[in-house]
Amino acid sequence: MGDKDSQSLGVIGSVVKPGDSPYTLYSSDNPGAKITQVMLNGDNYNLWANEMVNALQAKRKIGFINGTVEKPSSDGPDYESWVAVNSMVIGWIRSSIDPKVKSSVTFVSEASQLWSSLKQRFSVGNKIRIHELKAQQAQCRQDGQPVIEYYGRLCALWEEFAVYRPLPKCTCDASDEIRKERDDDQVHQFIMGLDDSRFGALCTSLIGMDPLPSIGEVYSKVIREEQRLNASRTREQQQDAVGFVTRQTELVSLDNSIVKNDSSILRNRNAVCSHCGRNGHEKKDCWQLVGFPEWWTERSERNKGGGGSGRGRGCSAQGRGRGFTAAAHATSSNSSFFPEFTQDQWKSLAQMINEKSGSDKLSGPFLEDSDWNR
Repeated sequence: MGDKDSQSLGVIGSVVKPGDSPYTLYSSDNPGAKITQVMLNGDNYNLWANEMVNALQAKRKIGFINGTVEKPSSDGPDYESWVAVNSMVIGWIRSSIDPKVKSSVTFVSEASQLWSSLKQRFSVGNKIRIHELKAQQAQCRQDGQPVIEYYGRLCALWEEFAVYRPLPKCTCDASDEIRKERDDDQVHQFIMGLDDSRFGALCTSLIGMDPLPSIGEVYSKVIREEQRLNASRTREQQQDAVGFVTRQTELVSLDNSIVKNDSSILRNRNAVCSHCGRNGHEKKDCWQLVGFPEWWTERSERNKGGGGSGRGRGCSAQGRGRGFTAAAHATSSNSSFFPEFTQDQWKSLAQMINEKSGSDKLSGPFLEDSDWNR
């Protein structure tokens, strides 16, 4: 159909003019075109019919399926136009039917008859589908999803349910009450499916409102609360990250401090005590003279079943047995350098100092004769 033909039919491109009649066809129209994305598969009649009615209304062709545009007599002036548009509508309907279902649909010469036949065949399962939709709505939960995704799933169920159970068409005051009641039901259903751990307080506040807000207002409040919670969680994660880095820095500083404080071990490892004759410390640091630290005495008593009771500077001869003599190989009498570590902790400390000192390894009586290396 050329431009002149389009203009003669009252068409500008594919835009419907206000004065167009039901017999108007467009240059882009053809019987094989799909005017809706929903295909009739046998189980979705109401959804498909709703989409088809909407598309035909947009094209001003709804009268060809509801019977308001009657077939003129064969000798009437509109007969050929009616035949052309009727064939176009039949083509649109058949193009929107799944091929498996289309094979069972007999060809009908009038669009209204084809429409009635399809309704009679495929609208019988409405009650079952309504039950399924109600069950799916009752089971629909957020379950950790973003609110927008959870709300989208609910909306899809509500829209399909409205196709099977549309609101009554009336102009009295009762229509507003029925619409408000359905809206309230959707509000309750939406609130019940939200994650209580995150939105429990908000849901309690919303339910207590009188009158109940619309579903749009409730959704807006929930979205704002979700944004606030997400922002708060982001700040907490950032604070946790900063705290972790701070703790790691403190640990590194502590390790460096231990190595620095115990550098006397590396400097004095070749020293010889003129009092006890042992290597690893000088006479001024010999524990036999300055006294054994309290932590060493207690650990020795535990290891040897309570033997040896000498403490500090008042150490008796009993404290100078083999175990305490070996203890004198330590490099310092200052117990703050060596808190009461377990055997594994002592070994780990020695390994750390060796690693920090590079090629200079701890050796000699300090490691060989001490109890914590046995």
